[in-house]
Amino acid sequence: MGLRKIVLLFVLMTSTLTASISTIGIEVDTSIGVDAETKPERKTLVVYFSRTGNTELLAQEIAGYYQASLLALEAKEYPVGLRGLLHAVADSQEKQALISPEKIELSAYDTVFIGAPIWRYSPAPPVWQFIDNNKLANKKVVLFSTFNSGFQQKYIDEFQARVEAQGGVFISHLYIRRGRMLVQIGSEALLARAREELEKLEL
Repeated sequence: MGLRKIVLLFVLMTSTLTASISTIGIEVDTSIGVDAETKPERKTLVVYFSRTGNTELLAQEIAGYYQASLLALEAKEYPVGLRGLLHAVADSQEKQALISPEKIELSAYDTVFIGAPIWRYSPAPPVWQFIDNNKLANKKVVLFSTFNSGFQQKYIDEFQARVEAQGGVFISHLYIRRGRMLVQIGSEALLARAREELEKLEL
């Protein structure tokens, strides 16, 4: 075989190999791009007030489950300690509170979880104030709570009425009973129960 034929054969083989590699690369890149574009986007917000950390733990679990944004409400009248406890007992049936932030922009969300501890059978005052301060037009709203003893349904019904008065659609009340001080369930058990309830929740 002459030198000229050898050179031509080498060029032909190199061109074919390069074309094959390029074609494979194009196919892989296109397939990845299509998958990324079809991923669903969640628009969920978890807003909560927590004095001792139980409701915060539940809020974090919900936010992780739904890949949601998380926002804590601050209420300076109810710090951890004796002073906060006394104010909590005195205000437990109130529907007003000084909270921060007072209002938030909700236009980016279609579902809002709102959480608080139960004080004397009713959701704590900060979340009532949050409802009064914010328009919930066409938002799905889930109330969630933690408590030691129990709640009264009349307060949940009143909370639902206020949500609907602000334009929201009340979906459900998700709650975890921790029990009294000496027989409280631990954090792991609380989170396990939370996951069970979230599996059953239909949004």
